[in-house]
Amino acid sequence: MNLYVVISILVTWLLINIVTKIFKRKKADYNFIVTFAFILGLGYFLINNDLESQNFEYYSYATFGVFVLVLVIKSFKGTFRKDISEVDYYKLEEELEGLGEVAELLRKRFISTIDLLNDGISFSDTGEKSFGTDRYINILGLKNNEFSKETQENLIYRDDLVQYKNTLNKLSKRNPVYSTTYRVEKNGSSLWIKEVGKKIFMEKKSSIISIIKPMDINQFPETEIEVLNNLPDYKKMYNEMQRLIKIKQPYNLVLIKLTNIPKINEKYGRDVGDLMMGEYLKKTRFNFIKDNISLYRMGGIDFGLIVKDEKKYEILERALVNGGDLLNLKMMFGGITQTIYPNLGVSEAPYTGKIADKVIEEALEALNVSLKDNNSENHCFYKDL
Repeated sequence: MNLYVVISILVTWLLINIVTKIFKRKKADYNFIVTFAFILGLGYFLINNDLESQNFEYYSYATFGVFVLVLVIKSFKGTFRKDISEVDYYKLEEELEGLGEVAELLRKRFISTIDLLNDGISFSDTGEKSFGTDRYINILGLKNNEFSKETQENLIYRDDLVQYKNTLNKLSKRNPVYSTTYRVEKNGSSLWIKEVGKKIFMEKKSSIISIIKPMDINQFPETEIEVLNNLPDYKKMYNEMQRLIKIKQPYNLVLIKLTNIPKINEKYGRDVGDLMMGEYLKKTRFNFIKDNISLYRMGGIDFGLIVKDEKKYEILERALVNGGDLLNLKMMFGGITQTIYPNLGVSEAPYTGKIADKVIEEALEALNVSLKDNNSENHCFYKDL
């Protein structure tokens, strides 16, 4: 009789584990069953070798009681301590599966976003090969998406490579972001590249994510030169001055001549001069005006700047009086370093009775004074004449 009781207990526990595994996807604890069967078997061999003896009956009940007690204790421990292997395993599997689906969705979205960008992106780890998107390798003229750092550096002009390496070597946890320009050899000619990136510092290694875009205005108009070529002209400047007079808003007119650009063009080429003018005007616009319609190109290296904000004009005036550091800007493109020295003529339109032609005439006169050889300053305020 005891034999049937033991067998029924084992079969019942086995069925419970099978059903649990099928419907809850939990891992069955077969070790527990094997241990229980081993203890019963041990009792069979040690207690009179008689499965139907009264001693074995007591032993069976005692073992079964311990079995149930251990099972209850394990259940309570799993409930209160949240034993992952026994209680939360199925839930954890579901959560991991959900996270896997989210990660895959984010990965596909990230790849799709990269495909839409006009810029090239690369990822590089310390001491390992770099990976570049299709757009990246097309811009630089690389053959494969995976490439070594040496392969990339061999494309960069030697004069620019020194500056490029110095820029990367200066990156730190405090200043991990960089921006640089350099020339690469492509199809027998040079192509200017602008690269921005960030260095990510980890415990044992570091990674760099970089974005590049070409700066050839003839093929890729989205460059600094866009600032230069898309500036409104003299006519629009004149119309804006008329509008300001009509609404009775005072302003200051600054005429700018980038006098050393022709020498830069002669020494380094027209493309370098255009790049420097575009960068210079972008910084000037950021420093002294709030909108994108107050900087004008009057022709060649001549520009007009309408300053409507009184505080911005005070900054401009203070900068000119104190040496002009905000206007004498140092430009760096690859291994080429030049400082742009402009000449400026400044006139005021503080009241409505001063017509636009008079304001322009005064600014031109002030600019011509600043261009004279005997003038020690590169600027002139008409009010000081």
